[in-house]
Amino acid sequence: MDYKIPLVLSDDAGIRLAGKLDECFYCGRKVGQPHKLACVILQKKIKVKYTFELDIEVPYDSQKDMIEFHRNEGIWCANNAIQELQEYKKQLDKEGKCLCQGHKFSMEVIEIPKAPPYRKNKNGEIVD
Repeated sequence: MDYKIPLVLSDDAGIRLAGKLDECFYCGRKVGQPHKLACVILQKKIKVKYTFELDIEVPYDSQKDMIEFHRNEGIWCANNAIQELQEYKKQLDKEGKCLCQGHKFSMEVIEIPKAPPYRKNKNGEIVD
């Protein structure tokens, strides 16, 4: 390993009121010591692909090729998918359901880059 493990600091997100105020609640390392490599406080960024299956509304006479062209190659903004997903989730919430039911969701890891671990402080800011 050619990088340093982030230290437990006094403003560390691993310092919890349920634990000791001078050590990480998750790995037990004291302030000033490096977190254990397996500590959940240490983070890394990875690339994933989420797949959701949901019902959306489109113009009545729209055909599969038209819809896919509009969404994939036309001027439609992919940010609109977030709103559609939120609306669909609201509908499912009313029915007491979630996207997990019926295999409407999956996640696939695309890439795990080699990078040093980092940690966040209690404000959620990356500090390493």
